Amino acid sequence: MSPVVVRDLPAGEERAAADARMRELLSAPAPGPLAERLVLLHFTGRRSGRPYTVPAGVHALGDLLVVATGSGWRHNFAGGSAGELTWRGQRRPVRFTLVDDVERTAHGYLELYRRYGEAAPRRLGIAVRGEGAPGLEAFRAAVTRQGLSLVEVAHLPADGGVPTADATSQAPTTAASASHAPTTPVPTSPVPTS
Repeated sequence: MSPVVVRDLPAGEERAAADARMRELLSAPAPGPLAERLVLLHFTGRRSGRPYTVPAGVHALGDLLVVATGSGWRHNFAGGSAGELTWRGQRRPVRFTLVDDVERTAHGYLELYRRYGEAAPRRLGIAVRGEGAPGLEAFRAAVTRQGLSLVEVAHLPADGGVPTADATSQAPTTAASASHAPTTPVPTSPVPTS
């Protein structure tokens, strides 16, 4: 059987408990080594108008910073949306944009899958069923059928203005060294499903 890529995340209460632990840990001023690859996304639901804080993995993809997800909250970022990102103990304004191109998304997942090797399923929230390593076609199918998506993260100036060219391209290396406002606790709500 050819390899098939599917979403694979803990269910229900287990996932909610893990998310709560990650929100607490990543909100701390010195969150430790996990904060190199995990972030908190802070955004307002488009329909509900409610604030959300969602833990997610972050990845450098070329000169972009992306979140790989298949969760329903990704739809809040279609067409772009302002929010905030807590990364490495620092919180700053960003613009989240859902990538709407299937090919670009599939290529991105394939690159990340190859980069992470054995850790890829855990880092990307996926499982591979069948024989062999998945190729581009398997990821293309997962994007269209499983909803795997990429969300680009562009750092904004502290005043919330338009991102500069270097703000996006330097995000993976400069976020830790940039001057930021201190992290403040944010009320959290259940994650929206659409």
